[in-house]
Amino acid sequence: MNEIIEYNTGSNASNYLSPVVNVQTALTRYQDMKDFIDKVLNKDVDYGSIPGTSNKSVLLKPGAEKLAAFFGLTVTYDIIEKVADWTGKDHGGEPFFYFFYKCILLRNGTVAGQGEGSCNSWETKYRYRKAERTCPECGAEAIIKGKAEYGGGWICFNKKGGCGAKFKDGDPAIESQQTGRVPNPDVADIVNTIQKMAQKRALVAAVLNATNASDWFTQDVEDYIDGSFTETTPAPAKPAPANPQPKSSSSNKRPLAPEKLKSMLETRAKSAKPATKEVQSEIIEAITGSYEAKDITTILTYLFGTNALAELSPETMTAMYAWLGLSDGEINPFAKEEIENILIESF
Repeated sequence: MNEIIEYNTGSNASNYLSPVVNVQTALTRYQDMKDFIDKVLNKDVDYGSIPGTSNKSVLLKPGAEKLAAFFGLTVTYDIIEKVADWTGKDHGGEPFFYFFYKCILLRNGTVAGQGEGSCNSWETKYRYRKAERTCPECGAEAIIKGKAEYGGGWICFNKKGGCGAKFKDGDPAIESQQTGRVPNPDVADIVNTIQKMAQKRALVAAVLNATNASDWFTQDVEDYIDGSFTETTPAPAKPAPANPQPKSSSSNKRPLAPEKLKSMLETRAKSAKPATKEVQSEIIEAITGSYEAKDITTILTYLFGTNALAELSPETMTAMYAWLGLSDGEINPFAKEEIENILIESF
């Protein structure tokens, strides 16, 4: 026998989950968000892309800050956990630093969104560094392979801050040196960087949650930005078997050849939005902090036909920012190698 059960919904009417805005208001809000992204945010400055993944863009810290300001959100941080083992006493003799933050976004004193983010010194890009050969005479990391037409060997390259000394092929003072990935001996110098990265990750997560920006963006581009500066061209049509064509020798795979890089920067600048003063300052700080004045002049003259960063247009600065792939003020390894090739070619 079936039993009939009656539910009294009258007393629970207040618990019915209903929209807080009508459809028209929701549509207006969606359009405002779309207009803000299209007209205010700048590609490769406020957001970017990860090659080989979905078409959804990834939100950068400057874009997250602009979205927070657009929605009237106040950014606050709570530290959840912190480890600062300066001597490595508790981590097998290796120093270890770990920061775990919660970012809380407030609007008129009410919590509008939250996000968590962490970073630690054992992440690959902080735990290791790329070791370069150093000059036995001056100690500079400026050793390059000499060109065969000039006798080969090794040179302490002047334009990399070297002394100009030359060494023969097979010289153990040069070739016995360890190169490539080695443990970072100065990890304590990047503690502030690690802390800021944890805060950045928490901020981006919180902004995505609070503003419903996940329709347009995902997270963590700065962990993958090394590969973002590429130029996409349509695949050429396959040649007919009867008339096979030789494969093109040009390639967009990084590091780019100096001429290819120069052409790409020029193309990017033509369609780029102007860089903000903050972005321009970040570029200037990174370049002047990494290279001597004479090298900067060589780089700028080769790429842009000028000898001063202040003479570059804001659009060129945007293209340059994307190329350098700056992450917490650090130039990505591909860009460094491309700069080195420019200096060598100009030698």
